[in-house]
Amino acid sequence: MSKLVAFILGAGTHVGAAVAAKLHKNGYQVALGSRNPKQEGSDGTYFNVKLDVQSRESIESAFDTVVKNLGPVNVVVYNAASRVGPTDPNEFLSVPIEAYQDAASIGVGGFIAAHKALASFRSEVHKENPKVFIVTGNLLPFEQYNPPGFFTLGAQKALLSRFVATASQSYQNENIQFYYATQSSETGTHPGPENFAKGAQAHADVYWKLINNKKQGDWNHQFTLDGKAYPHA
Repeated sequence: MSKLVAFILGAGTHVGAAVAAKLHKNGYQVALGSRNPKQEGSDGTYFNVKLDVQSRESIESAFDTVVKNLGPVNVVVYNAASRVGPTDPNEFLSVPIEAYQDAASIGVGGFIAAHKALASFRSEVHKENPKVFIVTGNLLPFEQYNPPGFFTLGAQKALLSRFVATASQSYQNENIQFYYATQSSETGTHPGPENFAKGAQAHADVYWKLINNKKQGDWNHQFTLDGKAYPHA
């Protein structure tokens, strides 16, 4: 098997860290993209690159840096998110316009990242390797109403889920897989802060299974804290 390279955009201390550790343990070279990396370049375990997911130029530059230093990527995890609520809790439209625009730009960032990843996925280096793009999701895009405090987060995830749904069907013939992966409760509702806080390892284990699927599965992959797929409608 050729060299395995993963790029996590929006690497942090929770889901991003758990997924990075899982991939590294299983033989991947892992690049971590974040706004303020502790150090750029290799730290002995990961390759760290400065990244602003609200900037097309930053995403494209970060991809070029990763490919130049590690080689073409075959796994991408888009783990970026932000949330800004109304400045007045009684006035929905007090959500700052700039915050809404920033949220949308994070949603668009997933599309830009996939656009850059496509050349790597099609590289001869990864002809026999998994080629997978995973977005860390939530359930907000599947609900018409989002609480005002979560409106910006729902907006960016709606853009991401729509892009993943289309991409998952568009590249099946090349076996390039796309997933919008979401932790849910045992009853298919939002997991709540406490369960989500416990879910980093579940995300890592589920993402590892998705990466090793032989063919595209359900793009809308919902799972519970124990890592089991939730049979959503």
